[in-house]
Amino acid sequence: MRPRRLDSDGHLVLRPLTIPARATACPGREHLAQVVVLDGTAVPAPQHYRAWADDLAAHGFSVMRTGALSVRQAHQAELAGLECVQELVLLEMGPPPRPASHLRRTRRLRTGQLDDIATVDRAAFGERWYLSASMLADVRTATPTHRARVVTGLTTAPVDGFVIAGRAARTGYVQRLAVHPDAQRRGVGQALLGDAVSWMRRARVHRVYVNTHVDNDAALALYRENGFRELPERLRVYEGPTTT
Repeated sequence: MRPRRLDSDGHLVLRPLTIPARATACPGREHLAQVVVLDGTAVPAPQHYRAWADDLAAHGFSVMRTGALSVRQAHQAELAGLECVQELVLLEMGPPPRPASHLRRTRRLRTGQLDDIATVDRAAFGERWYLSASMLADVRTATPTHRARVVTGLTTAPVDGFVIAGRAARTGYVQRLAVHPDAQRRGVGQALLGDAVSWMRRARVHRVYVNTHVDNDAALALYRENGFRELPERLRVYEGPTTT
């Protein structure tokens, strides 16, 4: 295998560099590489995916997974021979309203709690889709400004739920929200989402976006109840072998 080209955060830097991308092993599936394109507006062509697949294969990975892709991006991934493995609903909110009051108090996420929120993420999203502590740390740096909060004290777990929200200019994103199954239906999700929306409202954000799996009825209900509306566009995640 080739020597790995790692960035300062320990991610594998992929070539070619015309569209900067990096990869990291998915937790529990060390053969599967999650590819992150650093410019979310870029539209990688099939040759990019093929070059990345070759690079990943040379570093010991047998499967490549994309992030959530727009329609234009998804078309190019399909031309490269990748297959859709997950479909996501994209929701939008206009200028955030004043959220309803909630009973649960949120607290600032501390760096030392990354393993704790990864445990929540695993319990909420399952073995195939959960994010590791290092991946969640990356989510916090995906936008120029972010806010990360937790709810604690309802169960014996160190953390009952968390939210990571981000802002880029006047656009806001609910990047990751998870509630441990033992703490669900107790106002945790409402408190976390309300905190994120309040933060964005204070910053005078114009639009807020969030996505979730098409079958995640609880999350869809939470977002709809808080003023989000579904957009017709679906986001898709793709996977494919690194070798043919």
